[in-house]
Amino acid sequence: MRIDRVRLKNFAGVSEAEVWFAPAGVTIVHGANETGKSTLMQGINVLLDHLDTSNKEEVKNTKPVNRDVGAEVEADIEVGVYRFTYFKRFHKQRETRLTILAPKAESLSGREAHERVQQMLASSLDTQLWRALRIEQGQSLATPKLHNQPALAQALDRVAGQAKSGEAEEALYEAVNAEFRNYFTDGGKEREAPMGRARVDALSADARVVDLRAQLRALEDGVNTFANRQLAAATQRRGLEALTVAHAKALQDWEAVAKLAADAERAAATQQLAVSAVRAADGEVQRRNALIESARIAQADARTADAEWATAAANLQAASQRLKSVRVSADDARAAASRCDADANVRQVDLKFREDEFALQLLEERLMHVRDADAEASSASALLAAARITAKLRNSIRDAELALNTAQGVLNVASPQLTITALQPISMRIDGAAQSFAATEARVLAVSETVVVQVSELVLLQVEPGTSAAIQRQAVHQAQTELERLCASAGVATPDAAEAAWQALEAAKRSVANRDRVASQHLRDLTREQFAQLIATTRAAVAAYQTNRSSELPLPASIELAKAAQLHSAQASAAARGVLAELDASLEPLQADYGQCAEAHAAKAALLQRAQQDAEQLGLQLHRERDTASDAALADAQKAAQLDALRARSEVSTSRDALGARDPESIKAVLDSASPALSNARERSSDLERELIELRTRLEVLGDKGLADALADAERAAFEANDALERLLRRANAARLLLETLRAARDAMRKAYVAPLREGIERLGRLVFGPTLRVEVDDKLDVVSRTVDGITVGLEQLSTGAREQMGLLVRLAAAAMVSSDGGVPLVLDDALGSTDEVRAEAIGAVLRIASRNVQTIILTCSPERYVHVGAVRTVRL
Repeated sequence: MRIDRVRLKNFAGVSEAEVWFAPAGVTIVHGANETGKSTLMQGINVLLDHLDTSNKEEVKNTKPVNRDVGAEVEADIEVGVYRFTYFKRFHKQRETRLTILAPKAESLSGREAHERVQQMLASSLDTQLWRALRIEQGQSLATPKLHNQPALAQALDRVAGQAKSGEAEEALYEAVNAEFRNYFTDGGKEREAPMGRARVDALSADARVVDLRAQLRALEDGVNTFANRQLAAATQRRGLEALTVAHAKALQDWEAVAKLAADAERAAATQQLAVSAVRAADGEVQRRNALIESARIAQADARTADAEWATAAANLQAASQRLKSVRVSADDARAAASRCDADANVRQVDLKFREDEFALQLLEERLMHVRDADAEASSASALLAAARITAKLRNSIRDAELALNTAQGVLNVASPQLTITALQPISMRIDGAAQSFAATEARVLAVSETVVVQVSELVLLQVEPGTSAAIQRQAVHQAQTELERLCASAGVATPDAAEAAWQALEAAKRSVANRDRVASQHLRDLTREQFAQLIATTRAAVAAYQTNRSSELPLPASIELAKAAQLHSAQASAAARGVLAELDASLEPLQADYGQCAEAHAAKAALLQRAQQDAEQLGLQLHRERDTASDAALADAQKAAQLDALRARSEVSTSRDALGARDPESIKAVLDSASPALSNARERSSDLERELIELRTRLEVLGDKGLADALADAERAAFEANDALERLLRRANAARLLLETLRAARDAMRKAYVAPLREGIERLGRLVFGPTLRVEVDDKLDVVSRTVDGITVGLEQLSTGAREQMGLLVRLAAAAMVSSDGGVPLVLDDALGSTDEVRAEAIGAVLRIASRNVQTIILTCSPERYVHVGAVRTVRL
């Protein structure tokens, strides 16, 4: 398919637009936002897909936004062997027109035209592939879905050398698949009906046979089992009685051991309490000793803090005196600097006054230059108004002069020549004019007109020109006449006068132009009135300063003296400021020292206060605790707790020795063994009794059933069910085998597709990602991963720009493959937004190479993004 032209009128936001696309290669359509780039493809969609009477949303969106008229779209399209022009108008005065130009001319309208276009597209265009390769505005550049695209499959068939998969093969595959689904699900599991039901029927019949056979064997085995179980039950009852006696003795021994263990635990608990009491007594003694030591240290710290505070107070007093002295000097220096600054300000203003005086002179001179240029331009303007010479007329005069000279030269060449040679000095008249000749002098005369030569009174020669000379003389006359006419039009007599008039005209133009240059140079961005106002304002400021100056300092007589006075006052001010800066600089460390001394004094005072408070509090705490319990009382309590702990340890040892003598582990092992043995014996005895009852009941029931006849009927039913299942399995397995064979053949063909598509992507992609590029393409023709320089990255792990570039490469490769079969246009609407400048250049080369035989249409508002593409055609909307 190829789109040659699209025309929109009153379509959505587009009043009218028409674009011609290159038949192959890249066409770039660019313009600002909302100029209708994406609307072009929207127009193609509604033109091909919808009737002019459609009320679908896509058609409603084409209605013009600012007028009540029908939306129109027209396109020239070539698809397969068909070439046609297709027109539709929607909403108002609906109309559809189709003009088929090839392979034979046809003209259709209305629904008939729409259905004819659908027929042509269906026969020659893979619409799914066209939509898969197209990139619409706002969509990401994800890789397209190429699976089951007929046009691409045919191209890959051709490249891979496979047999074509046509409609017959697909129909066979679908028929086999339908038969397969009669027996199996899509996942390959057997369906409940009929497969599952047949298996259940066969298994149920087999189970019935097995059950009846088991019942017969059970009847035979039951009699023997009942006798054996009766003997076992009697033996079990005797063993149960012996186990009951042994368990009672083991339980009695364990109760005695438990009492000894409880006594040992109580003794251990008493010992633990005694140990805790020892720890508490030790802790109280240690805490009392620590409190005594803390009180002693606090008293020593208070004395040290008092001495340090006294030193800090003396340092603070000395720093205060030093700071006060320097501050007085700095205040005096600051006053002196202020006086110098005031004088410097006056001198600065005096200098500004003299500079304004000088500037006033310059402004007046500049205004004078401007006025002189205005006067000269005014005179030149009068000359320009009166001048009749123009550039065209000047060139015509010069051409006419050249024509006259040329005609005169031709006349001179074409005329006969008269050579006069004097053998001795002589005078003669030529055409009535006296001329003298020296001896041997020769002169050549061109005879363009009649020439009369008279030698004294002796000889009269008359030479007539020929016919050709007369013709040339007429040409000279015409050229002379034209030149005179042109000179008269210019108001001059001769070409030299015309040239002089032209030069005067050019000089006048330069004078007029010079007026603007002089005005721009001297007035800059001001008008003449504004410049005059500036002069008046400056003159008034100069006069006002002289009147209003109040300083006692004398006003300098010139700008040079004003600069010297300003420099002197600035130096004096700087010197005063330097003295002040030195004092301020010396003041800063003194202030810092005073601050540090003040901080140190405050810190030492706080430390002294805290040390005194700590010493007082610790002394009071020690006094209160000694009133509660003296140091000696705490020592006595510590000794008593230690004696109680020794006695508790002795009791624990005695209790544990008595418990160990009874060997509690052996007694516990005997009890642990006897208890489950007795329980198991009781349970076994109960089971045997219950089993005897069940066996007696079962034998009574089985004896009344007629199991032999029931078994014969069940075996016949099982044979019939298994035979039906085997027939069903043979049909189902045949369908499975045939489907798997066809599927394997189709999968093999699809795998063969992968290689040419992968090679096409890699061939183009190496221009972007380098010569080491490799891509992996799965059986569904989806790009799975990309490998560059030996590093493999999944497609979803790539950056946005790289995924965008891979999506474009896949589309280009697919479009190039189907191009030989007519192909489809590749439409890229605002693509490559995430591609950097380096990759953009490479992508441009890829687009240029891959689009040689592919119609590629790029719609963009940033044409500079595609500067490297080398577009065959560029259209600006």
